[in-house]
Amino acid sequence: MAPVRKTPLSEAVHNKIQAHVKMHCEAFASDTVYLDTIGRIPGGQVVAESQSWPIREAFEYFQHLGVGRLEGDAFKVLDPDYFNIDKSQVIVSFSFSIDERIRSELHVMLDVYAQLYDAENQLRFYLNQKLQEKFGPNFVPHLPQHVQERIALEKSRHNSYVIDPRRAELEFVHLSDLKRIIVANEEFIASRRSRAVLIQKLDYLNSIRHLAAHNNLILPAEVTRIRYNCEIVRLIITGAGVLEMTQSPAMAEDSETVTSSGSFDAQERRVSAGGNGDVRSEHSHSESTAIP
Repeated sequence: MAPVRKTPLSEAVHNKIQAHVKMHCEAFASDTVYLDTIGRIPGGQVVAESQSWPIREAFEYFQHLGVGRLEGDAFKVLDPDYFNIDKSQVIVSFSFSIDERIRSELHVMLDVYAQLYDAENQLRFYLNQKLQEKFGPNFVPHLPQHVQERIALEKSRHNSYVIDPRRAELEFVHLSDLKRIIVANEEFIASRRSRAVLIQKLDYLNSIRHLAAHNNLILPAEVTRIRYNCEIVRLIITGAGVLEMTQSPAMAEDSETVTSSGSFDAQERRVSAGGNGDVRSEHSHSESTAIP
């Protein structure tokens, strides 16, 4: 077993831990951070076992500054401005009684679902328009066979679908099917590099959907990554203007630039040792499921 290397509390490490406090408080709508959750710094990267981060030392320093109070493994933020925490978080009201043990988690999962729902349906609208332009309103026979079978299967279930004309038959397909349509119609995303990045992001987002659907709580740093990846999807399909995706602390593993044509100059590094899209939740049994 490799010897554990103690990482000094340098300015860079201090800033990373400070940024993690911000992400945690904003994602969970909470003013309390638990030291045992600071195991991923930044962006969902698992800290190597051979490296010991000065977590407690950092929070003792924060307490010395008077910006928070450390009690055991819990740190209560007293000065949100020090951590640059956005205090104007959206407060969601519920018309039913919420179990207080999951209230903060519910805000996180609502954020995750909203991001995924918006990005996925923007893609549905976009592909529906492109398919109609290429094949006309009766485009289903021109879809990949697997996608046609999916539509037929879902229609046969007699589920209570509300058909939106902006999505039409694509209402019945899964995110994996949207990817298949893009692969079969490369001209819909003209830039080869942009198309490759889009497919990669769809794989990642689909793995997140599986995690969230099976009651896995997504970690704060990963929520930030989800927002980032959903925005990449939106930028590609809208052919956004000249935009430079600056790195946030949670996105330190990615470096991407969007050009005026919507293409990407991307240096895709891995989120963790498991590779791209290898998402870890707080449940050890979670799996990152590839699009079937």
